[in-house]
Amino acid sequence: MIDWKATQARLGVTPDGIPGRGTYTALLRVVGPNADAKVIKSLANACVVHLPAYGVDQSVTRLADFLAQTANETGGYRVFVENLNYSSEALVRTWPSRFTPASAATVARKPELIASRVYDGRMGNTQPGDGWAFRGRGMLQLTGRANYEAADRRLGLGLDTDPDLAAVPALSLLLACDFYKDRKVFAALDRGDTDGARRICNGGLIGLEHVNKLRQRLLTVLR
Repeated sequence: MIDWKATQARLGVTPDGIPGRGTYTALLRVVGPNADAKVIKSLANACVVHLPAYGVDQSVTRLADFLAQTANETGGYRVFVENLNYSSEALVRTWPSRFTPASAATVARKPELIASRVYDGRMGNTQPGDGWAFRGRGMLQLTGRANYEAADRRLGLGLDTDPDLAAVPALSLLLACDFYKDRKVFAALDRGDTDGARRICNGGLIGLEHVNKLRQRLLTVLR
């Protein structure tokens, strides 16, 4: 359990033991100090509603990981849509099995073409343009028609017809909570497997060092 009064005192928030918008605003600022104030306000309001509903706030481990992972994926809650504006060198480095220097040069700095080359025909993308339409969005980079449709079946947000909704900060937080529940991230965390939690969220361990740094920053105020 989280000692909210102690956490609030460390955050400089009135220690009433009730994690409201002010508490979550301060927590989000720990890992998103440069995020837009309106975005933080929207996320804090969503935290009050969705984190208890999904059990994110049931333990220090769960909450610290959730905030660390989502802050990492959004550049501190500043970017909610995948940036596909790659140079040719970055394309070869990021997707060496998909690009040669010559093929990368034909699509470099052309995000829509890059999305088609990288994502079309994968992750349920079956229609022309699906790679771009269902590119990564939200706090955990929801990607691919199949994943958008699966999330929509669970939440009923209309993502299949309006995928841009996944980049709305408050909705992206709900989607992240849903992901943690659906993909059993909580189970990994509850047995102490933070590396495993990263593998589920990332598909690998890219960014693990930064996530761990953010987690430690959060742990200084959560326990």
